Amino acid sequence: MDKVKVGVLGLRRGLSHLRNFLNTQEAEVIGVADRIKQWRDRAAEAVGEMDRKGIDFASEFEELLEMRPDAVVIASNARQQAAQAIQAMEAGCHVLSEVPGAFTQEEIAHIAMTCQRTGKQYMLAENSSFMGFLRYWRKWVTEGRFGAISLADGEYLHYLPATMVSASGDTFTPTQVREQNLVDVRPVWRSDQPPIQYLTHDLGPLLEVLDDRVVSVNCVEGPWWSREAPLRSDGQYGLFKTARGRLIRILVTLNTRRPGAHNYRLFGTEGSVEWYSHEGFCRRLDRERDEKDGWERVDIGTARTDAEVASGHGGTDIWTAITFSRALLAGKRVPIDVYRMADYTLPGILASRSAEHGGGAVAVPDIRRQPFEHTEFWDHVGIPEDEPEGRTYESDSSQAY
Repeated sequence: MDKVKVGVLGLRRGLSHLRNFLNTQEAEVIGVADRIKQWRDRAAEAVGEMDRKGIDFASEFEELLEMRPDAVVIASNARQQAAQAIQAMEAGCHVLSEVPGAFTQEEIAHIAMTCQRTGKQYMLAENSSFMGFLRYWRKWVTEGRFGAISLADGEYLHYLPATMVSASGDTFTPTQVREQNLVDVRPVWRSDQPPIQYLTHDLGPLLEVLDDRVVSVNCVEGPWWSREAPLRSDGQYGLFKTARGRLIRILVTLNTRRPGAHNYRLFGTEGSVEWYSHEGFCRRLDRERDEKDGWERVDIGTARTDAEVASGHGGTDIWTAITFSRALLAGKRVPIDVYRMADYTLPGILASRSAEHGGGAVAVPDIRRQPFEHTEFWDHVGIPEDEPEGRTYESDSSQAY
């Protein structure tokens, strides 16, 4: 196999995947599918702008599978992702699935069993784990720059009031549905999803930086006050204990009106580091810096600088395509395999169960046949050799708070 022959299912979110695989040297896109005409038309326009030929368009998943791709990208309705991933593997395809990938513990188990039975690989397309600054965090953690990491924080803040969708694929808020007297609409897949179940953007990166997995969770939820999304809590906090003795706190809110953001923090015994997406740089205090001198600013952002083409989510999306394709061609395990997908996803599912029962602790099992030893993510992504220059954070008064 000289190149991985790829099919893309779902062309709304999947448009970014389509562009990225078209720009991945190790891959060849042979077909795409979506039931909604406007998304197929938009994808056809993008393919035309890139002057690419030989890509077949279909409306049904089965038609895409009949094209016999080596791998399929699942970027469809999230409620259907698990079943479609299983269907693809049974048809002889490797799978790159959008998040969350699964909604129940049983779905995760079925995906894992299908991988074992078919010998096909499954990768979760968690783009946040590929953010550029995380590679340096991993470097600094392994160098002991912060001492032992005791605590970590992650936040996913994303206001998503458009919880209704029409047959043509357009989304609306419930207020817009009432005001426009719309009748051909239904709730989107995320309308009643517990917020904490959408935590992979935050938990996943922290688990990779710390080389860890979750063993138990306590979770509590906020009110249900949003008029646009009354089927889900306005937000939930999860407290996750890890196998290596750390505590990770995750906040997810999809209902509170504010600019979207990813925020991350590590708390070490000899230093700390944090990154807020609206700022786009790191604040660092390592073991060599006196806390009286305040934070050091290190200008590392979202995207890596070694990709020729960056598409989607600050340049992170392209790396899911690149690392997935390279791993398949090399005969290696993909960077976020089915078991690591479970490490990312299952804690959120069980956190929701904790919240339903008043916040009590719920154990998070390891679905591997052998216990988790260490992550293989960095074998694919790589640790940078350079050391970005820092400067005193307080010297930039416009960023102080």
